[in-house]
Amino acid sequence: MTIAKRASVTLADVAEAAGVSRSTASRALNDSPRISDATKQRISEIAARIGFVPNAQARALAVGRAETIAMLVTEPLYELFTDPTYGVFLSGITERLAESEYLPVLLQASSAHERERVQRHLERKSFDAVIDISPYEGSELLDVLRDLAIPTVLCGQLDGHPYEHVFSTVYSDDFAGAQLAANAMKERGRRHCVAIVGPMENPASIDRVKGYRQVFGDALDDGHVVFTGWGASDGFTAMRRMLELHPGPDGVLAGSDRIAAGAIEALQANGFAVPGDVSVIGFDDHPIAQTTTPRLTTVHQPLHEEGRLAADIAMRMIDGEAPSTTVLDMELIRRDSL
Repeated sequence: MTIAKRASVTLADVAEAAGVSRSTASRALNDSPRISDATKQRISEIAARIGFVPNAQARALAVGRAETIAMLVTEPLYELFTDPTYGVFLSGITERLAESEYLPVLLQASSAHERERVQRHLERKSFDAVIDISPYEGSELLDVLRDLAIPTVLCGQLDGHPYEHVFSTVYSDDFAGAQLAANAMKERGRRHCVAIVGPMENPASIDRVKGYRQVFGDALDDGHVVFTGWGASDGFTAMRRMLELHPGPDGVLAGSDRIAAGAIEALQANGFAVPGDVSVIGFDDHPIAQTTTPRLTTVHQPLHEEGRLAADIAMRMIDGEAPSTTVLDMELIRRDSL
């Protein structure tokens, strides 16, 4: 008589019996710190009861997961290290990852050479997930991430982009934040405003200008908006240029607090009192907002929370969660420059 050999019990069988995903079952059996002790014990008992014997190679592969999450930065390095807003955001990511088994890895991709190098690492599956800190709609790395199906979180909007629902997104609502600033300016009685924002190709700059214009309409036409860098020197130079074009502004809507700091310096150098003659509102609630004279009224971005959320979403995507969109609210912080 021939006796049929019973098929071996698989990890999928354990997951089904426990009512969890395959990845959760795998992590529990591999003693992942992300799984509670109670869940580990329950799944281990179920595995033993149904006769699951881990395959040595499968266990090695599970344990051999890269256990790294890449933080992709497309801004030049000097921006990363001179703008503390990046530091606040990155600290949120690294703080959350420190609570897990994943290590953060910083990837610089501001030049063509760097992007090629990053692409090679992505193709080798060197990372379990990617958090794109400064996504641009035209970035070819988005195509690479899509094609390789790497779990990806974008820290910014991609409204109407073909990949809008391919990646997770987490961001603060720049459009609504800009409206907060513009409405405060209007309530103050300011009617002749100029806007100085960051680079033209940056999604945050675009959305902030849209928000300002939602409130001021045609009064904030192209001649009253200048795109520049994010720094204080950029704000100083742009403000001087604006004063040549529009000698009597009564309000400045700045796309960053560093831009606002430079604008205040230029205004004061040209004999304008802030806020007596000209009101200035920044954006970010950067540490510099507390050191300007006068102290800066600004739009607060919850950057630390955004970083933690991005890391958390990336880890959930590794475990198979579908892409999602998370939008955080902003808040107007009233100080002395309005």
